[in-house]
Amino acid sequence: MNRTIRVFILALLTAGLALPALAQEQAKPPSKADKQKSDSAREKELATPYRKWLKEEVGYIIMDEERATFLRLNTNEEREQFIEQFWLRRDPTPDTIENETKEEHYRRIAYANERFASGIPGWKTDRGRIYTMWGPADEVESHPTGGSYQRPSEEGGGSTSTYAFEKWRYRYLEGIGNDVILEFVDQSGSNEYRLELDPSAKDALLMIPNAGLTDLEAMGMA
Repeated sequence: MNRTIRVFILALLTAGLALPALAQEQAKPPSKADKQKSDSAREKELATPYRKWLKEEVGYIIMDEERATFLRLNTNEEREQFIEQFWLRRDPTPDTIENETKEEHYRRIAYANERFASGIPGWKTDRGRIYTMWGPADEVESHPTGGSYQRPSEEGGGSTSTYAFEKWRYRYLEGIGNDVILEFVDQSGSNEYRLELDPSAKDALLMIPNAGLTDLEAMGMA
């Protein structure tokens, strides 16, 4: 995968940004009093169900403008109306009872919590975030125990031993591009797979002299 794409995706994880969703609500200009009150303070004041909805349930998909608007609401009735409209705007079939987008979103969260937990809820992990935002990868290459690994030519060739890792391939991601490959590595053996920019992050022999050499290293050319 192109390094620019890797950096962009890692930035999403670090900053907690969401990709553009469907239609969004225009934020109202904040008043002077609004400006004096930080978003974090407003978030802490929310009743638990609304704080959970904002942080855990839609944190990866809500737009900045939507979040700002939600935090400026004054009553729970307004918040309930906002949540209803939030999902209606994303409903691909508004004339039916089902909201496929909402159902799929909560299915992804449940799946992430079931499959990717590692001392923290699955939705908080790197794999959980990517899965919640973009759904299942088109292809998954899994190495759950690591071990012997023959590097492909683009990684330098040669044999080494790796930590547990997974490669997820998406044929297309809106706003990012085609043939996106993400690599998650569990260096700690705790099932906490982290999204890595550097393919060598999975190399368990990387810091051991004269071990797991690439083809160029073996020929004394690197």
